[in-house]
Amino acid sequence: MNKTSKDYFTFNVHNSALVVGQTGAGKTELVRQYLRRLERAYTPEQTKYVIYDLKMVEFDPKHDEGAKVEYLYSPIRYGKSEDMDYLEELAQLAKDRYKQVNPQPLIFIYIEECDLAAQYPARFHKAVMTINNRAKQANMKLIFSTSRPSSDIIPADFRDSFDVILSGQLASTVDEATLGVSNTSSLGAYEFLVKENVG
Repeated sequence: MNKTSKDYFTFNVHNSALVVGQTGAGKTELVRQYLRRLERAYTPEQTKYVIYDLKMVEFDPKHDEGAKVEYLYSPIRYGKSEDMDYLEELAQLAKDRYKQVNPQPLIFIYIEECDLAAQYPARFHKAVMTINNRAKQANMKLIFSTSRPSSDIIPADFRDSFDVILSGQLASTVDEATLGVSNTSSLGAYEFLVKENVG
């Protein structure tokens, strides 16, 4: 387990990350930093975003710190039933791109909070795990962030499909046990413990 800062995920080569921590721990800011890094490294033709902003405010392109319209692969998703359908379409896309040689563009998927996981748990977990398990070859990246890492939202097989877990401040030792991390309560904003899944 390693202590790190909000810059960790902006520099690594992992294809999927589970980001957990209480509200205010810096999850959204970490992802914003990552988007800005992508924009400096790639043109809108080389990378595209799919963003599930279930709070409806964090990544609105109308905001200065929101997603840039020219990088969006699809409109911002807000957690409606058709947005779950679209996540399953992305899972199928991952399967299709997995068979291709050097598929383009890079598709970055970010899912903010856990509404879809709570409303459609079986479908949500299956779709995300499908993407995670094919992400590298499909040239896709996925981050799922939540402040509620309970066992129903983060079952073990779902947790283990992510390449890395970034864990900030958690509400309880039960959450720590669910994630397989510990000693997170002393961490401040924008600091996370890193657990890399092996295998």
